[in-house]
Amino acid sequence: MSRLFRAVAARDWVTATDLARTIAADEERFGHHSAAQSLRGSLNPNGRHDKGWDWAQVVNQPSLLTSALAEMDRGFRLEEVVLCPQARSDLHDILQEYRKRDLLRKHGLLHRGKLMFHGPPGCGKSMAARALGAELSLPTYVVRFDAVIGAYLGQTAIHLRELFRYAERTPCVLVFDEIDALGKKRGSPLDVGELDRIVISMMQELEHCQARGLIVATTNLAVNLDIALWRRFDLCLEFPRPNRAQLRSYVSRLAARSRFRLPREVRKTAVSARSFADAEKIVQGAVRRKVLQGG
Repeated sequence: MSRLFRAVAARDWVTATDLARTIAADEERFGHHSAAQSLRGSLNPNGRHDKGWDWAQVVNQPSLLTSALAEMDRGFRLEEVVLCPQARSDLHDILQEYRKRDLLRKHGLLHRGKLMFHGPPGCGKSMAARALGAELSLPTYVVRFDAVIGAYLGQTAIHLRELFRYAERTPCVLVFDEIDALGKKRGSPLDVGELDRIVISMMQELEHCQARGLIVATTNLAVNLDIALWRRFDLCLEFPRPNRAQLRSYVSRLAARSRFRLPREVRKTAVSARSFADAEKIVQGAVRRKVLQGG
């Protein structure tokens, strides 16, 4: 038994799996058939051994975290993100709660750490998540869904569990960008049952996770999310399309950062953009041309 615990501590999942199977076989030999069946079932999702399933590879935590987490640049402070007054106030409260989380815990309270940002693309959701990481001096990771969503039955749920356990152990900002990939409305006749199980797993992990940092989900398609997913978040903030005044302020900051004088036509075009992301592309394009021209 001690060898099993040492293998788990070393994250040697191949050895751990072999030892676990040996223990199950010993129980079978001693006549403890129910215990043996239960132990074998614990090694496989849904209590079954699917053809081609390699449990050791599925739960290979270092490999999963390496492939599933991409660190984001913390290049923004919250004051640089253009927000409506209510959203700015709400996010300042989140920062204050995190910084004084020990005080809250003494009073039997927890800081709000699960945030949902929703709104049209390019309107500051990911930028705000990065800014929270910068304000709290926490690494910010975006989850790569191509590494999380598995081909085997139950594999995605195992990957999600590992990600949330990581968030419980490691102070960080964990960003589920475009969470509708994991949280779509259930019950569609066009979807297979496994997709509904993924949504349920996502909701359960959110429900029970006590992250040491923050968990931020973003979506451009709020109407597509399962209605039960929303209540798993401590705060839901809408990021609407920016108005001209907000775009003007944002373009001015971009121009100041680039240290180039933007032509009036470029400013006019950028201020008429549909989103912050579009305005940034226009400004960067103008600066790029200026650099290439030797400006």
